Amino acid sequence: MIPWSCLCSHYYLIPAMKTPKLFAIVVLTLLAAFAHAAKSGGGSGAGDEVAPRIAVYLDCSGSMVPYLEAVEAEVRKQFPNADVFKVPAIRVWVDGSVVRGGVATVLPHKPAAGPTVSLDTSRLSATGKEILARYAGNFEVGSVGAWVDILRTEKRYDALVIFSDFNDQVLQVRLGRPPLRTYVDDAGQRSLPETEIKDDRTVAEKAWEDVWVGSFDLANAGKAPALYLFSTRNPASRILQKSADVSGGKFKLIDWLRPDGPPKPAN
Repeated sequence: MIPWSCLCSHYYLIPAMKTPKLFAIVVLTLLAAFAHAAKSGGGSGAGDEVAPRIAVYLDCSGSMVPYLEAVEAEVRKQFPNADVFKVPAIRVWVDGSVVRGGVATVLPHKPAAGPTVSLDTSRLSATGKEILARYAGNFEVGSVGAWVDILRTEKRYDALVIFSDFNDQVLQVRLGRPPLRTYVDDAGQRSLPETEIKDDRTVAEKAWEDVWVGSFDLANAGKAPALYLFSTRNPASRILQKSADVSGGKFKLIDWLRPDGPPKPAN
């Protein structure tokens, strides 16, 4: 587990500059502790390869486009051992009680119309290549929900890192004709107490959340990756926040980096 204080030690030592470059440098400093872990990690047991320690999920949806080029360039330059997965959404869908695209199934990759999961493996470790080759179809269908469900028990990573504006929903439906919405975690409602959010799910339909939280709790014993969340706009969904908290990771709102964001904090 990587101390949160290490991630933020240089947070406000950055001079004023254009937003894309500023965002890239902040990403660089936020991940400094991760870089050390990646570069000093032990062998993977497969030849001489250094075990990859970090998996990064880059939300490539339209609202994130102004930041992606700078962020990706700096991450790849400074953290060559990080596996960067580029997926054009930040959704979590749950069908009945099963996370869409989750670890229970392996789906063929059928690119969607419009933005699609990047299949570029040139900068991935052997582990990243293996995961993308097996699960690109899952990520295409299930977005970050599939990515987290698959990687939450991946011991070859020390940390999972998500960069997003967290605009998208968590949507759960009860299967039927037609499907019935039982739970929606919408970005516009995340400031409300959880007790005020309509939740018609049964105990069985909530079980996937317990599985996620239980998996990430193992990070405290070094048996699962910790989860870190960085947002340029909205709070993360409740289940991602709970997972980050229990893993020893954190959520950090960096909305002041957006051109239309609030002023930079004074301290």
